Amino acid sequence: MKKFLVECKDDNDKLILILMLVASFFLSCLPALIVIVGLKKYISDSTYNIAKALFNFELLLLLIMLSFMIPVIGWFLGLILGPVICILNIVIIILDIIAVANKSELPIPVWFEFL
Repeated sequence: MKKFLVECKDDNDKLILILMLVASFFLSCLPALIVIVGLKKYISDSTYNIAKALFNFELLLLLIMLSFMIPVIGWFLGLILGPVICILNIVIIILDIIAVANKSELPIPVWFEFL
């Protein structure tokens, strides 16, 4: 698990970070990708690194969830691991939002780096 120090340059940077975290629960890796590609010049380096790590984490979860679409074996694993992955995602996002609010270290589990 990587830990990132939250260093927002202003309130807009902090708002972008919080919105990215909340939206990543509903839209997977898309909000982090939008921040990385479209909002790079408006955010600090710390927020950019957090967005990259969150993109990697959410993309990995998305790929795992898509692998559950494989007939029979994937359906069985999806019934067992699907809810566990959703709960893990919720817990990580809540911990990250609390860390942003407290300006402490932000834990994001990155097992594989796509970016």
